Amino acid sequence: MPGIPSCASIYAASRSELKLYVDDEVYEDTSQVVDLAVLLSPLPPRSCRFMLDGIIWYNPYVIKVLVAVIALLLFLVGCSQETTVQVRLSQNLLGSDARVPVSLSSGALVVGFDRRLEPKEDVRMYGTLLAYLERQIGRQFRLHVTPREGDIVDEIGAGKVDFAIVGTLSYLQARERWGARALVRGLNAAGEPTYRAAIITRPDSSIRSLADIRGRSFAFGAPNSTQGHLIPRLMLSEEGTLLSDLRTYTYARSHAETASVVASGRYDAGGIQDTLARALETKGFVRIVALSSPYPSSGIVAAPHVNDDVAEIVRRTLLDFDPMGRDAPDLYHWERSEMPLGFALARDEDYLVLGEWARSLGLLAR
Repeated sequence: MPGIPSCASIYAASRSELKLYVDDEVYEDTSQVVDLAVLLSPLPPRSCRFMLDGIIWYNPYVIKVLVAVIALLLFLVGCSQETTVQVRLSQNLLGSDARVPVSLSSGALVVGFDRRLEPKEDVRMYGTLLAYLERQIGRQFRLHVTPREGDIVDEIGAGKVDFAIVGTLSYLQARERWGARALVRGLNAAGEPTYRAAIITRPDSSIRSLADIRGRSFAFGAPNSTQGHLIPRLMLSEEGTLLSDLRTYTYARSHAETASVVASGRYDAGGIQDTLARALETKGFVRIVALSSPYPSSGIVAAPHVNDDVAEIVRRTLLDFDPMGRDAPDLYHWERSEMPLGFALARDEDYLVLGEWARSLGLLAR
């Protein structure tokens, strides 16, 4: 029988969204009226698992507690839009756990992100970057998880996030539609502010070149993904293969999901980030068909409503980030990110080539 949870934190802050963190699984449902974060430790990993579709597996005690607390919060939030309720059952988080605190301060700066890996891994990884920013700047930061059917570009324009960790295409769209500003670009393992996309297939596939993909099924990443959509489209177009030449195609929600549908045989090929492709190829799960040329890497952008002085402070702090030295002990698997060696200054001229390709492929307004 699982033990009683030693730590649970529940927050009510918003009428528009609900977030739940349980054993590092993340759930967000914008149809709810509370902002709920639960940290349970040290329960066995499978004793309280919260899936993204909203199903809890399987701890009857936790379910009862959550139902009671949510009912209380709904009542309190309904009484006053200004009410904020926080309940702490205990405080016993392990020092090695990289879990993301949900800050309810009105002064908190909210940071969104493009999904890269599994959501829980993205949250843990980026959460440690936010902790670094809080220590250096002295202001609270809160990590925002975009709902499954949401769009980080729309959230930038709507003021839902103040900063966003995004790829080039998301930045180009946010800049064109809302006036977002690029602050920094990530440095790859070679110390260059670039990355590549990889087109992958199964190890036993008959696909040996990009030309072989014509007439096959293909999995792209999210529509606003640079490595999962824009660059693979560019690579196929250079070989003369258009969307109409594919037997069928789909858009996944993350690079990990694209890799999964290709490795399982549901799609013949797909486009993902190069670092993940190399790792999966080493383990024998996929085979890389082609790597792209280097293009400007993912970075961090400021939403148009963010004060210039605040944006500049964040930019300078990010440029001082030292993930291989001073700041390494406080990070969670930062080598899996697209900025493993930190950040370099971003300039608009860096994005000219991909901007033209995005426009020609109909991903930006003409």
